[in-house]
Amino acid sequence: MSKERETAQPQQWPYLIGITLNLLFVLTEIVFAKIAHSTALFADAFHNLSDVLALVIAWLAVIFFGLRATRRYTYGWHNVSILASIFNTLLLLGAVVVIFYEAIRDLLMPGLEGHPTGWMITVVAAVGIVINLGTALLFRVAKVKDAHGHAGHSHGGEDLNAKTAYIHLLSDAGVSIGVIVAGWLIQLTGWQFIDPLVSLAIGVIILISSAPVMKETLNLAVNGVPGSVDEEAIAEYLEHLDGVDQIHDLHIWPLSTTETALTVHLSIEDGADGQALLEKISQDLRSEYHIAHVTVQIEREDFDQRCNNI
Repeated sequence: MSKERETAQPQQWPYLIGITLNLLFVLTEIVFAKIAHSTALFADAFHNLSDVLALVIAWLAVIFFGLRATRRYTYGWHNVSILASIFNTLLLLGAVVVIFYEAIRDLLMPGLEGHPTGWMITVVAAVGIVINLGTALLFRVAKVKDAHGHAGHSHGGEDLNAKTAYIHLLSDAGVSIGVIVAGWLIQLTGWQFIDPLVSLAIGVIILISSAPVMKETLNLAVNGVPGSVDEEAIAEYLEHLDGVDQIHDLHIWPLSTTETALTVHLSIEDGADGQALLEKISQDLRSEYHIAHVTVQIEREDFDQRCNNI
């Protein structure tokens, strides 16, 4: 086996353009946050950085799902998406700490590094809305093209990744609208405390919106059953199959942020067609329960060896 890429790869250009535009804007926003003495812009920059990280993870899924498994890496490179998600989580937590520190400092010691410039905050945040909405539109266009050009191909996760990135970009455009309003109010009223208050609000938004992803990332990192998989329903399905006497050594774990593997031992009744059962189970687990890799060991009733029971 080689590392050659599979044919009919999903389109990568929306990810590349989105990552480039958003990363350039994040760097620009950090610079102008210093010039405008605005913690709100600084916080919004880190919030937009979460866009970049979400896009990178989605792009990695496209790249590494296109690499074939090797003799050494028998499951391929899909697990890289989990590693990227862990990095994303740590970086976001660090960003929130910095945002809270800057905002609380500005509330307790206003004007320490200068007063926020309302009109500059408004202009820069408005540019952010254009970039977020423009990048979201790229994914909408790419989705339509994939639907017409690659209707028969799917690597199992690109649609979910693209949808997640699309929703993330739209939500961040909404946050930028809040920053624009804050900049306008500062320019109109001269109330400097609005800026750090908006920063704190953005920090809270990052924590709330990222909490489910952070929780699932931790779960995947320790090989927990992915949140999208109903392990109880799977166990019940296997136990009630005609011809199955009992099941044991059922293990379900993530191969990536979008793919799941399953292994199970089935003790079947005398006279049951093991091959027919194997084909039905494999097909049902893939189509109904979204298990990408299924390994089933068929055993007779008198075989009672729990070799991998944990």
